[in-house]
Amino acid sequence: MRYMYKFFYLTVIGFILVSCSNSEKPINKSEKKITIKMVTHGQATDPFWSVVSNGAKDAAEDLGIAFHYQSPQNFDMVTMSQMIDAVVATEPDGLILSVPDIPALRKSIVSASKKNIPIIVINSGSEIMEEVDILTYVGQSEYEAGIKAGEEMLKTGVNNVLCINHEIGNISLDQREQGFREILIENNVDVKTVPIDASDPSETREIVRAFLSSNKGVDGILALGPLGAIPIVSLLKDIDPQKKISMATFDFTPEIIDGILDGHIVFALDQQQYLQGYLPIVLMDLYITNKNTPAYKKLETGPSIINIENAQDVLALSKKGSR
Repeated sequence: MRYMYKFFYLTVIGFILVSCSNSEKPINKSEKKITIKMVTHGQATDPFWSVVSNGAKDAAEDLGIAFHYQSPQNFDMVTMSQMIDAVVATEPDGLILSVPDIPALRKSIVSASKKNIPIIVINSGSEIMEEVDILTYVGQSEYEAGIKAGEEMLKTGVNNVLCINHEIGNISLDQREQGFREILIENNVDVKTVPIDASDPSETREIVRAFLSSNKGVDGILALGPLGAIPIVSLLKDIDPQKKISMATFDFTPEIIDGILDGHIVFALDQQQYLQGYLPIVLMDLYITNKNTPAYKKLETGPSIINIENAQDVLALSKKGSR
């Protein structure tokens, strides 16, 4: 799979990088092994982030780079800030970060920038580039992805939708919800949001069960990520065997693909998280070794729609951890 992404990258490299002139020879790589470190907000239980990590590890292996990945056990900006500070103190050759809460992480990121550590932001927090010099952002535009989710949900004929937020305070999820909510409200669809604790799937099921029990008119559910989607799919199999509720989610896992194939999930929005791990390593390596800089400050990896028509095609790859 990694070679497919190499091909993808080589195809677009001419459009996203300022290339060296033909008369110039690339700068020789140093004998010292390059060290790139990645810190994300991804919870240890979130399968989405394992795919990001897999992509980065594959790229590092392909390029002979020393790579280190870490994240908090839970969505914890204090711990994440401390992790970034500790990584900055080691003075890596490059730093890759997700930035779900800019105010909470600003000081740590500015500290890295002041030490002239090159930074690439992935997945969330592209707005940080207005304050800090970063090489590029690799991810999707979350607000536009929310609009796309709303447009797809409208096709199912919903009138009353429940939105599940599994990480309150995550700017990416807030932007997804904002776009989704706006497009539905414009079309006279009622939208309510319920926060959950992503670390407890059993509690998630019971919270949603209680909400649906007291809100019989709900005919659509959107999860803002797999941690909310997976326990709800399990619940719907019990309480909605006739599949009257149209469910959708951002991102996907093998369990979510199975849910699409058996009809309990109508669609998932794919932001191709493997690319969010793989491409930043390649871009960082080229910057460190060859002073190539991305010509565009945003390299979008999604969204695309996964539904019953194409779910089977990505299922095997998902189970291998590369989609």
